[in-house]
This record gives sequence, structure tokens and C-alpha cells, in this order.
Amino acid sequence: MKIRCSIITATALLIVLSLSNNSFAGDSTTYYWSSYESDLFDTYNNPENLKEFEATLLRIINKSDTSGRKPPPGILAEYGYILYRRGDANAAIQYFQREAGQWPESRMFMNRVIAHVRQGAAS
Repeated sequence: MKIRCSIITATALLIVLSLSNNSFAGDSTTYYWSSYESDLFDTYNNPENLKEFEATLLRIINKSDTSGRKPPPGILAEYGYILYRRGDANAAIQYFQREAGQWPESRMFMNRVIAHVRQGAAS
């Protein structure tokens, strides 16, 4: 439960920082967000809609990859967390590592998450 709160808090912080950065720069096309905000809100209120939210995250990741842009901050970590909750620790770690690589400011936190996931997988 502790890791879930930490990931959600860090993801929210990264998103807020990136949105505030975009508003100062005046460029709202820096990141492709798809329907992230409304789908996130819907998933918090209706957890059974997690599949739709997962599809939104994948759409954002794939569109970012194909357009040569970085995915928005926190998106890779959030998708990795869904994989972790599903029990796919190895895939989760890959997305946590991608998040750390794309967003160096998240590296320390992502490394702690990865260590926690590896420790749990080894148990």
C-alpha cells in the first residue's frame, strides 16, 4: 500500500509540474495526453474501468513513441504500476526503467520502486 501511495503521489507531482511548465511556455502540444485526465478521474471513481485507463496509457505511450516525443511525465511509471499490480514484475520494471531514463528527475524514486519490486519478486 505504501508503494502505491508513493507512486501515485510522485506521478501526480510530475504531471502537475509538467502542466505548469507547459502553461508558462505557452506550448500545449509538448506532450500527447489523449483522454488521460478524464479516464484517470473515471478510474478513481469506477475502478472496474481500469482496462479503459490502461488502454489510454498505452495509446499515449505508443503515440509518443511513434511521434518521437517523450511520453508525459509519470505515464510510463503509471503503466508499470498497473503491470506490477497484475503480477508482471519484469514488465513493470522495464517501464519503471524507461520512466527513469526519460525523466532523470524521477530516477532516484524509480530506482527505489524497482528495488522494492525486485525484493518482492525474490521473496
